[in-house]
Amino acid sequence: MRARLLVALVGFAVLVSGCSIASGTAATQAGANDTDIRFLWDMVPHHKQTLQISGLVRSRSKNPEVIKVADAITAEGTSEIDKMNGWLSEWKVAVADSGHQAHEMVVSPKDVDQLSGYNGADFDKQWAALMGRHLRDGVQMAEAVSTGGTHQGVRALSKEMITVQNGLIADLDKA
Repeated sequence: MRARLLVALVGFAVLVSGCSIASGTAATQAGANDTDIRFLWDMVPHHKQTLQISGLVRSRSKNPEVIKVADAITAEGTSEIDKMNGWLSEWKVAVADSGHQAHEMVVSPKDVDQLSGYNGADFDKQWAALMGRHLRDGVQMAEAVSTGGTHQGVRALSKEMITVQNGLIADLDKA
């Protein structure tokens, strides 16, 4: 709660001052703009929630296809979080949750808690639907930065995310 308040206050200060987040920073020197930074700020917690949702699978599902998809999501998400946090650290930009509450409208903590109450085939069905919504949200975020961002690495990662997450969504439809 305090972190969100702090991020909101910083965001408000930036908006009021007319300054950009990246202006005059190592991020600018690396070719990043505000869109890149906001994407990373939003995508890191988005991925953390993805890992939380995937982490439920091993204890609640016996479906090998669901387990396979969850394992792929976990491996990809972990690697991408490391990469995104690496850029933020390199650019000396604080790792922050700049507004993940917007994504909680797509998948809320309450949705994740409810999912925890299912097992077996019921879990698999609910998990696939929830994860599908979550991944589609991630694709939308990645599409926005792939056109508005300026950092080549972030743009490349966003295009990779679009491809991988669309593939995972297709796998979820088969599971």
